[in-house]
Amino acid sequence: MTEVTSPVLPVSLIIVSDYATADGDGELRLALQAYGRDPEGIPAEIVVMLPTGRSFRPDEDPDLAEIAAAAAIIVVTHDSEESSQLKDAGLAHCRHDVVAVVEADCLPRPGWLATLFSSFAMMPEAEAISGRTSYGDDSMMKRVFSLLDRGFLECRDPDGRITHVSNNGALYRRTMLERFPYEPNLGPFISAHLRQHAMVREGIVVELDARALSNHAYEGLPFLWDLRRNKGFQHAQMKLRKAPERGRLGAALSAVMASFNENRRTARAVGRDFCRPGDWPLFWVMMFLVRIPEFAGAIATDDTAGFMASTKYR
Repeated sequence: MTEVTSPVLPVSLIIVSDYATADGDGELRLALQAYGRDPEGIPAEIVVMLPTGRSFRPDEDPDLAEIAAAAAIIVVTHDSEESSQLKDAGLAHCRHDVVAVVEADCLPRPGWLATLFSSFAMMPEAEAISGRTSYGDDSMMKRVFSLLDRGFLECRDPDGRITHVSNNGALYRRTMLERFPYEPNLGPFISAHLRQHAMVREGIVVELDARALSNHAYEGLPFLWDLRRNKGFQHAQMKLRKAPERGRLGAALSAVMASFNENRRTARAVGRDFCRPGDWPLFWVMMFLVRIPEFAGAIATDDTAGFMASTKYR
């Protein structure tokens, strides 16, 4: 057993799971090891949020005992299955003014937390700061989908502002989290979309430090299909919120086009940061293929309950 000797940062860390996997405890264990053994800095406390009825005992795991000695690990249950509500509920159990909110299937590379914490110190006007998320760069498919699914976080608007905060992992001022809770009963995609818009309207300054890297779990085509169905559902619901009289088919087609245009803008802005020259033919093939699951999700807006029951996202 390796003793944890990393510096302890005055940061609270909230960990939730937003995607149902066969081995949820294994996913949490890997996340705790990654955050609690980082040689460049570990959080002062880690709050693991679980839905009521689920249990997790890090104190009974010998591989986690050393981490618990360095960073307090608190396991809390809350009466919601929604990851957004678990994130909000975790705040009541945090003692620090800087809070990282992360998802268990997105593992940090060494230095993730320390890099974002130091960036906060250099950017006192920022209320939240994200790192770069990818599926890894060891295959063409992973690089292409890292750009398609995660690259938009790094795009700046015409005024040079970052307008998105990563759901997978970001560092926040506690006051910002208290001011902008997620709306319940909407799922992680729509609740995050609405919160993002509220933050932009209020002029909240968010930033990104691409040096802070994290690897999102990549579970192949079924995972990608589910994610894209959710993106289509999200975009279509937002279209219908703006124009409730619009037909379902029209909203679905408009949603798919909006997602296509978002991906195209992202490719222009940061594509070279994610893809190699030989990746672009596959990128353009996937630019069109992913619209199939997006349309399937976008056309399902008349059965929200059925859609939510059909996805592994929560």
